[in-house]
Amino acid sequence: LKVIPVEENFFSKAAILYESVEIEGKDGADYYELGYQPLEKDLELQILDTSLIDEIMAWLNGSGILEYEGRVTNARFYSSYDIDRFVTLKKASVSYIRDPFWTPVLDEYDVVTTNVYNTGNIYSFPMIKLTGTGTVDITVNNVRFTYTFNGEPYVEIDCESGKEKYNGLSRSRQLSIGMDYPKLNPGVNIITIHSGTCMIEMKRKDRWL
Repeated sequence: LKVIPVEENFFSKAAILYESVEIEGKDGADYYELGYQPLEKDLELQILDTSLIDEIMAWLNGSGILEYEGRVTNARFYSSYDIDRFVTLKKASVSYIRDPFWTPVLDEYDVVTTNVYNTGNIYSFPMIKLTGTGTVDITVNNVRFTYTFNGEPYVEIDCESGKEKYNGLSRSRQLSIGMDYPKLNPGVNIITIHSGTCMIEMKRKDRWL
């Protein structure tokens, strides 16, 4: 659409959402981290072809994927902007909201064995695919769980949403796990198969602030 950013300032660190509790008789406060906030960013754009205004407006509207330097995140254009500037100045100042984390553009399942490496700089919640038979007992980075294959070749465990599915159908009754699903810290994360045999694959394992 012949639109280019005046300045490529897409990388910024998200703020941590927190609560502070002051206790009578105690200096300072206790802080509780509640996760990372979305980022709201301003973007100055150069419009090279003003005949494409309708297409540009449709493009910079709603949610979509932002790709930059081999990484992707979710971006949302919800704010209003001045259309007259598009035509007269051939520039546009828009704002958008993006998720606090980036993941790789190419994100496919990789086979893992005794460990898995998160090349990013922040924890990630991977997608785990198990292929096997019978019951397997596995620990991933200190989270232990068992899964029983019930005549089906594989299961996909989404550690972010806490859902496990085969061919789009829920298989939560076949998974025994505590309150927490596996989380991968930056660097090496240990995998242990205590019993059973299966192939372990993971994707969405790398994540950056």
